[in-house]
Amino acid sequence: MSSEAHRCAAEMARDCMASRVRRLERLLTRIYDDAIRDQGLTGSQMELLAAVQLSGPTTAAAVGRLLELEKSTVSRNLARLAAAGLVDVSDGLAITPRGSAAIAACHPAWQAAQRRARKVLQPAESRLIARLERRSTEPQSEKGRRP
Repeated sequence: MSSEAHRCAAEMARDCMASRVRRLERLLTRIYDDAIRDQGLTGSQMELLAAVQLSGPTTAAAVGRLLELEKSTVSRNLARLAAAGLVDVSDGLAITPRGSAAIAACHPAWQAAQRRARKVLQPAESRLIARLERRSTEPQSEKGRRP
């Protein structure tokens, strides 16, 4: 075993921000998925459903851009939501009454997941995530202005 490769791998495993964020994402995903599982949805599907609810009649491409999701991820989850009668994909993309009811039904469990996630993250980490999200959604012309 190369000691240089071992040293490099150890540094990468210890310091890689992308790996840390992916681990955090998996932890948070489990919290939300566990909370709303009884409603037959995943956290990702609920995020998509909420985006459709807020967008009004829209397109899958527009929702994908809004959520920064791969086309295949949007297609797969929309197919599941459509099969469950939660979205209508026959003429664009729209929430159904059943989809709106699912959002309302999931809300208490989602609130519980929010409380659990905040406990796991601590206040400072929660604020950092909110700050990073705001920065990632700024128009490109404003991103370069911040230190």
